[in-house]
Amino acid sequence: MFEKYSEHARSVMEHARQEAQKFGHDHLGTEHILLGLLEVKEGCAACVLKHRKVNLAQAKQQVRVLVKQGSVARDSSYQALPCTPHAQHVLGDAVKEARMLKHTTIGTEHLLLGLLYEKECIATEVLRNLGLKLDQVRNDVLYFLNRDTCPIQTD
Repeated sequence: MFEKYSEHARSVMEHARQEAQKFGHDHLGTEHILLGLLEVKEGCAACVLKHRKVNLAQAKQQVRVLVKQGSVARDSSYQALPCTPHAQHVLGDAVKEARMLKHTTIGTEHLLLGLLYEKECIATEVLRNLGLKLDQVRNDVLYFLNRDTCPIQTD
């Protein structure tokens, strides 16, 4: 499913799957994608989040407060989880963003922008609480992509 994703974007989705398992969820939601983005410290999205001074620990804590624990055993092993409708929209919007930018690969930046498009979901609520706005993030993405490298150390 993620063949057209960059290495970092695939890592985000793997972390998202692991986060869903930790929560005992049998689905992949926007909150899991956001947690995956916060875990991957490389890629354009990491540069944007660092540039916007997003406190990663605070963002993770907000997600954990808003997300309820599921009933699936934590040690259950899933290779793939079905996406919630909101998560499907996010992934679809990420593809649209990549196409608009004439990119052949979906990167972390596209996933971040896809999250900001979605309305009334946990990830978007957290990102907006942290002061992120779609237009500002898109401008940051274009800036960092045009620089070809991330000038900010993402630890």
